[in-house]
Amino acid sequence: MYRFTVALVLLISSTAASWAQSPSPFDVSWLRPSIWKTQQGAVLKILSINSATGDFSGVFISSPSGPCPTVNYDVAGRIRGDRVVFQTTRGGPSDCALTVLWSGRAVSPGTVATRWTIKFTAPNGPAVAKRGREIFQRV
Repeated sequence: MYRFTVALVLLISSTAASWAQSPSPFDVSWLRPSIWKTQQGAVLKILSINSATGDFSGVFISSPSGPCPTVNYDVAGRIRGDRVVFQTTRGGPSDCALTVLWSGRAVSPGTVATRWTIKFTAPNGPAVAKRGREIFQRV
């Protein structure tokens, strides 16, 4: 019985220690104000983070080789542990007016893997939606 009690105490203490090490739902330490870059050269600048809610804001600068090179878009998003969701929007009559939604997760402290959906209106009028994947690396 003594061995069983000792084993049970060790099991409970190790479980409690592992819970203490897991990030809170609003752990923003891996994202903190920072600069991230994609493989195509787009830049994401995280300028402010609310650690109480996990909300963040910043600027996204489109790829220099894309259809709208180096255009600035406002970014708003939310982080929960290693998960992140953010959106860029740019309205107006410009050819570069669009909305992009990214969602993904941190795969390491300096790498975020995302999936994106872009919505825009084509020059001839119909709404267009495209999907893809993107990797962000901390600069």
